[in-house]
Amino acid sequence: MSVRALPHSAKKLILNLVKEADQPISAISLVRIGGLFELEPNNIRVTLNRLVSQGLLILSDQGGYVLGEEAQVLAHQQKQWQLLEQGLKPWKGDWIAIYVANLGRRDRKQLRKRERVTTLWGFRQFDQGLLIRPDNLKIELASLRQNLIELGLESEVCIFRVSEFQCDKQPSELALWPVQKLNDNYLALTAEMQSWLASYAEKNLQDAARESFLIGNKVLHDIAYDPRLPQEMIDSARRQQMVETMIHFNAVGRAIWAELIAKVGQD
Repeated sequence: MSVRALPHSAKKLILNLVKEADQPISAISLVRIGGLFELEPNNIRVTLNRLVSQGLLILSDQGGYVLGEEAQVLAHQQKQWQLLEQGLKPWKGDWIAIYVANLGRRDRKQLRKRERVTTLWGFRQFDQGLLIRPDNLKIELASLRQNLIELGLESEVCIFRVSEFQCDKQPSELALWPVQKLNDNYLALTAEMQSWLASYAEKNLQDAARESFLIGNKVLHDIAYDPRLPQEMIDSARRQQMVETMIHFNAVGRAIWAELIAKVGQD
């Protein structure tokens, strides 16, 4: 599938543009930029109103849009992607567990938020009501619990450390995480970014901006939701190469978008 043929989401485009902007972005600018992604003006305006009503966006005094409180928390979490490897420590075989059986499953909206938040930190279901991940994060359990709650997990959640499982079922990275798919994806995304970096100078400003956004958004999503597995489970060298390539890719893309937004504002 070509970059141009990728599906576009008005919500994702708007939130990402507002998140990365150095100042509030006007509705007119967002409508014009949305046109680059074949998004209708009415789609942009309706999505803006919906995001404001949901509290994800706020209309500033200057007449532009900025992130709401909940979106700011998630954006701050996602912006830590450059420090992925620095946030890990050697794995000694212990696990971090979250007990969620007491939280219920009737509220579908809250259930989806719970699954998104725990997946963001790399937790997977080991048994019904029990989520686990390797204890290789450089973060205290109290801080991790507080972060999960800030992202939307219920405050009644119980988090603890497990050093040994005495049961017939044992944790297995192959059963809990798509290890081979992750390793292959690290290589594929790195190659895609390197290919674009080698050819973007030949493209016009709008095409370069659109492609950098679509590729970068895909990579950033995968980094944000990377389970941060230890090197005993994953090819951490491939993962680090992907992150380092994305740091360069992101710098180039931000410069292109800064030029495009300035041009849109002038027009």
